[in-house]
Amino acid sequence: MNKSAIVVEDYFGLPERRHALMERIRSRFAIPSTGVVFVLEKENYQDYPNSVWRQMAVHLSIKDAPLEEASPDHLLRLMKSCKYSNLIWLSRQACEARDIEFAWILSHELRHLEQDLSSHALSRAGHFLRYALGGIDIKEPKMQNTIPTELDANLRALTVTRGIFGDEYVDSYIQHESSVSEREKQDFDVLKSHDYGKRYDVFGRTVTLLRKYRSQLEEFQKQSTDRSIANFDIERVCLEPSAGPRTT
Repeated sequence: MNKSAIVVEDYFGLPERRHALMERIRSRFAIPSTGVVFVLEKENYQDYPNSVWRQMAVHLSIKDAPLEEASPDHLLRLMKSCKYSNLIWLSRQACEARDIEFAWILSHELRHLEQDLSSHALSRAGHFLRYALGGIDIKEPKMQNTIPTELDANLRALTVTRGIFGDEYVDSYIQHESSVSEREKQDFDVLKSHDYGKRYDVFGRTVTLLRKYRSQLEEFQKQSTDRSIANFDIERVCLEPSAGPRTT
Protein backbone atom coordinates (compact mmCIF):
# COMPACT_ATOMS: atom_id res chain seq x y z
CA MET A 1 0.00 0.00 0.00
CA ASN A 2 1.40 3.39 -0.98
CA LYS A 3 0.90 5.97 1.69
CA SER A 4 1.16 9.65 0.80
CA ALA A 5 3.20 12.18 2.77
CA ILE A 6 1.68 13.99 5.73
CA VAL A 7 -1.41 15.75 4.45
CA VAL A 8 -3.53 18.52 5.97
CA GLU A 9 -7.14 18.50 4.80
CA ASP A 10 -8.22 22.00 5.78
CA TYR A 11 -12.00 22.22 5.54
CA PHE A 12 -12.02 24.95 8.18
CA GLY A 13 -9.82 27.49 6.40
CA LEU A 14 -7.13 27.93 9.05
CA PRO A 15 -5.21 31.24 8.81
CA GLU A 16 -1.61 31.00 7.57
CA ARG A 17 -0.34 32.14 10.96
CA ARG A 18 -2.14 29.22 12.61
CA HIS A 19 -0.76 26.78 10.02
CA ALA A 20 2.72 28.01 10.99
CA LEU A 21 1.94 27.32 14.65
CA MET A 22 0.66 23.89 13.69
CA GLU A 23 3.93 23.10 11.91
CA ARG A 24 5.94 24.41 14.87
CA ILE A 25 4.06 22.04 17.17
CA ARG A 26 4.25 19.12 14.79
CA SER A 27 8.04 19.44 14.50
CA ARG A 28 8.37 18.63 18.21
CA PHE A 29 7.00 15.11 17.76
CA ALA A 30 8.54 11.96 16.32
CA ILE A 31 5.96 11.25 13.65
CA PRO A 32 6.50 9.63 10.24
CA SER A 33 6.69 11.65 7.05
CA THR A 34 4.15 9.36 5.40
CA GLY A 35 0.78 7.87 6.19
CA VAL A 36 -0.63 10.62 8.43
CA VAL A 37 -3.55 12.89 7.58
CA PHE A 38 -4.67 15.91 9.61
CA VAL A 39 -8.27 17.02 9.19
CA LEU A 40 -9.29 20.54 10.21
CA GLU A 41 -13.06 20.42 10.43
CA LYS A 42 -15.53 23.11 9.39
CA GLU A 43 -18.27 21.63 11.57
CA ASN A 44 -18.91 20.58 15.15
CA TYR A 45 -20.70 17.27 15.65
CA GLN A 46 -22.01 17.44 19.22
CA ASP A 47 -25.19 15.59 18.20
CA TYR A 48 -23.59 13.07 15.84
CA PRO A 49 -24.68 9.44 16.42
CA ASN A 50 -21.07 8.24 16.65
CA SER A 51 -19.57 9.62 19.87
CA VAL A 52 -16.08 9.66 18.32
CA TRP A 53 -16.99 12.80 16.38
CA ARG A 54 -18.60 14.56 19.33
CA GLN A 55 -15.16 15.13 20.83
CA MET A 56 -13.03 18.25 20.53
CA ALA A 57 -10.36 16.26 18.67
CA VAL A 58 -9.32 12.67 18.15
CA HIS A 59 -6.47 10.48 16.92
CA LEU A 60 -7.49 7.33 15.06
CA SER A 61 -5.28 4.47 13.97
CA ILE A 62 -6.95 3.71 10.65
CA LYS A 63 -4.87 0.73 9.66
CA ASP A 64 -5.30 -1.47 12.71
CA ALA A 65 -8.59 -0.35 14.25
CA PRO A 66 -12.15 -1.22 13.23
CA LEU A 67 -13.43 1.27 10.66
CA GLU A 68 -15.69 3.97 12.09
CA GLU A 69 -18.50 3.33 9.60
CA ALA A 70 -20.85 5.85 11.23
CA SER A 71 -18.84 8.89 10.15
CA PRO A 72 -19.35 12.03 8.06
CA ASP A 73 -18.94 11.21 4.37
CA HIS A 74 -15.68 13.11 3.81
CA LEU A 75 -14.05 11.39 6.79
CA LEU A 76 -15.30 7.97 5.78
CA ARG A 77 -13.82 8.48 2.30
CA LEU A 78 -10.45 9.34 3.83
CA MET A 79 -10.48 6.30 6.08
CA LYS A 80 -11.48 3.99 3.23
CA SER A 81 -8.93 5.42 0.79
CA CYS A 82 -6.10 3.20 2.13
CA LYS A 83 -3.75 6.17 1.75
CA TYR A 84 -3.25 6.73 5.47
CA SER A 85 -2.44 4.76 8.59
CA ASN A 86 -3.31 7.49 11.09
CA LEU A 87 -5.79 10.35 11.24
CA ILE A 88 -5.75 13.36 13.56
CA TRP A 89 -9.06 15.22 13.46
CA LEU A 90 -9.71 18.64 14.99
CA SER A 91 -13.28 19.90 15.32
CA ARG A 92 -14.34 23.40 14.30
CA GLN A 93 -14.33 24.31 18.00
CA ALA A 94 -10.70 23.24 18.29
CA CYS A 95 -9.76 25.22 15.18
CA GLU A 96 -11.49 28.32 16.56
CA ALA A 97 -9.78 28.06 19.96
CA ARG A 98 -7.16 30.58 21.01
CA ASP A 99 -3.55 29.70 20.23
CA ILE A 100 -2.61 28.08 23.52
CA GLU A 101 -5.71 25.88 23.59
CA PHE A 102 -5.22 24.91 19.95
CA ALA A 103 -1.59 24.04 20.71
CA TRP A 104 -2.59 21.97 23.75
CA ILE A 105 -5.25 20.03 21.83
CA LEU A 106 -2.98 19.31 18.86
CA SER A 107 -0.06 18.33 21.10
CA HIS A 108 -2.32 15.99 23.06
CA GLU A 109 -3.44 14.18 19.90
CA LEU A 110 0.09 14.06 18.48
CA ARG A 111 1.21 12.34 21.66
CA HIS A 112 -1.55 9.77 21.17
CA LEU A 113 -0.13 9.21 17.69
CA GLU A 114 3.34 8.68 19.17
CA GLN A 115 1.89 6.23 21.69
CA ASP A 116 0.28 4.25 18.89
CA LEU A 117 3.47 4.21 16.84
CA SER A 118 5.53 3.00 19.80
CA SER A 119 3.00 0.33 20.82
CA HIS A 120 -0.37 -0.29 19.25
CA ALA A 121 -1.19 -2.40 22.33
CA LEU A 122 -0.76 0.71 24.48
CA SER A 123 -3.02 2.71 22.19
CA ARG A 124 -5.71 0.01 22.29
CA ALA A 125 -5.45 -0.16 26.08
CA GLY A 126 -5.92 3.60 26.37
CA HIS A 127 -9.03 3.43 24.19
CA PHE A 128 -10.36 0.54 26.26
CA LEU A 129 -9.82 2.28 29.60
CA ARG A 130 -11.42 5.52 28.37
CA TYR A 131 -14.68 3.66 27.86
CA ALA A 132 -14.47 0.95 30.52
CA LEU A 133 -13.38 2.81 33.67
CA GLY A 134 -16.60 4.79 33.73
CA GLY A 135 -18.59 1.57 34.03
CA ILE A 136 -16.83 0.02 37.01
CA ASP A 137 -16.08 0.94 40.63
CA ILE A 138 -12.60 2.38 41.07
CA LYS A 139 -10.80 4.06 43.95
CA GLU A 140 -9.34 6.74 41.72
CA PRO A 141 -11.36 9.78 40.60
CA LYS A 142 -13.24 9.18 37.35
CA MET A 143 -11.50 11.84 35.31
CA GLN A 144 -9.31 12.06 32.25
CA ASN A 145 -5.93 12.05 33.96
CA THR A 146 -6.68 8.83 35.84
CA ILE A 147 -6.10 7.09 32.49
CA PRO A 148 -2.32 6.81 31.98
CA THR A 149 -2.40 7.42 28.21
CA GLU A 150 -4.41 10.61 28.79
CA LEU A 151 -2.12 11.85 31.55
CA ASP A 152 0.89 11.12 29.35
CA ALA A 153 -0.66 13.09 26.47
CA ASN A 154 -1.44 16.02 28.76
CA LEU A 155 2.07 16.00 30.23
CA ARG A 156 3.43 16.24 26.70
CA ALA A 157 1.00 19.03 25.86
CA LEU A 158 2.19 20.87 28.96
CA THR A 159 5.83 20.49 27.89
CA VAL A 160 5.15 21.70 24.35
CA THR A 161 3.04 24.70 25.34
CA ARG A 162 5.59 25.77 27.96
CA GLY A 163 8.27 25.62 25.27
CA ILE A 164 6.25 27.77 22.88
CA PHE A 165 4.40 30.23 25.12
CA GLY A 166 6.53 30.29 28.28
CA ASP A 167 5.85 29.19 31.86
CA GLU A 168 4.03 32.33 33.02
CA TYR A 169 1.50 32.29 30.18
CA VAL A 170 0.85 28.55 30.52
CA ASP A 171 0.47 28.81 34.30
CA SER A 172 -2.12 31.56 33.77
CA TYR A 173 -3.96 29.36 31.26
CA ILE A 174 -4.01 26.41 33.68
CA GLN A 175 -5.26 28.64 36.50
CA HIS A 176 -8.09 29.90 34.30
CA GLU A 177 -9.06 26.43 33.07
CA SER A 178 -8.98 25.08 36.63
CA SER A 179 -11.65 27.60 37.62
CA VAL A 180 -14.13 26.31 35.02
CA SER A 181 -15.27 23.31 37.05
CA GLU A 182 -14.24 21.07 39.93
CA ARG A 183 -13.47 18.25 37.50
CA GLU A 184 -11.15 20.48 35.46
CA LYS A 185 -9.44 21.56 38.68
CA GLN A 186 -8.92 17.93 39.73
CA ASP A 187 -7.48 17.04 36.34
CA PHE A 188 -5.04 19.94 36.40
CA ASP A 189 -4.11 19.22 40.03
CA VAL A 190 -3.08 15.70 39.00
CA LEU A 191 -1.13 17.13 36.09
CA LYS A 192 0.69 19.64 38.30
CA SER A 193 1.63 16.90 40.78
CA HIS A 194 3.88 15.28 38.14
CA ASP A 195 7.28 16.49 37.02
CA TYR A 196 6.58 17.01 33.34
CA GLY A 197 10.33 17.05 32.63
CA LYS A 198 10.76 13.44 33.73
CA ARG A 199 9.83 10.32 31.77
CA TYR A 200 6.39 9.01 32.67
CA ASP A 201 6.08 5.21 32.51
CA VAL A 202 2.83 5.21 30.58
CA PHE A 203 2.91 1.52 29.67
CA GLY A 204 3.76 0.37 33.19
CA ARG A 205 1.03 2.54 34.69
CA THR A 206 -1.47 1.27 32.14
CA VAL A 207 -0.71 -2.36 32.91
CA THR A 208 -0.92 -1.66 36.65
CA LEU A 209 -4.42 -0.21 36.20
CA LEU A 210 -5.54 -3.11 33.99
CA ARG A 211 -4.35 -5.66 36.53
CA LYS A 212 -5.77 -3.78 39.49
CA TYR A 213 -9.32 -3.84 38.09
CA ARG A 214 -9.08 -6.86 35.82
CA SER A 215 -11.99 -8.83 37.28
CA GLN A 216 -14.35 -5.84 37.05
CA LEU A 217 -13.13 -4.95 33.57
CA GLU A 218 -13.75 -8.48 32.32
CA GLU A 219 -17.29 -8.37 33.68
CA PHE A 220 -17.79 -5.03 31.94
CA GLN A 221 -16.60 -6.57 28.68
CA LYS A 222 -19.22 -9.30 28.88
CA GLN A 223 -21.96 -6.68 28.95
CA SER A 224 -20.54 -4.47 26.20
CA THR A 225 -22.00 -4.41 22.69
CA ASP A 226 -18.93 -2.55 21.39
CA ARG A 227 -16.66 -5.10 19.72
CA SER A 228 -13.50 -3.08 20.39
CA ILE A 229 -14.32 -3.23 24.11
CA ALA A 230 -15.67 -6.78 24.27
CA ASN A 231 -12.75 -8.24 22.29
CA PHE A 232 -9.95 -6.32 23.99
CA ASP A 233 -7.35 -8.81 25.26
CA ILE A 234 -6.29 -7.63 28.72
CA GLU A 235 -3.91 -10.54 29.27
CA ARG A 236 -2.08 -9.98 25.99
CA VAL A 237 -1.42 -6.33 26.78
CA CYS A 238 -0.19 -7.21 30.27
CA LEU A 239 2.31 -9.64 28.74
CA GLU A 240 3.68 -7.16 26.19
CA PRO A 241 7.50 -6.84 26.51
CA SER A 242 7.19 -3.04 26.42
CA ALA A 243 5.07 -3.12 29.55
CA GLY A 244 8.29 -2.61 31.49
CA PRO A 245 8.46 -2.25 35.27
CA ARG A 246 5.22 -2.32 37.22
CA THR A 247 4.78 0.95 39.09
CA THR A 248 2.24 1.67 41.79
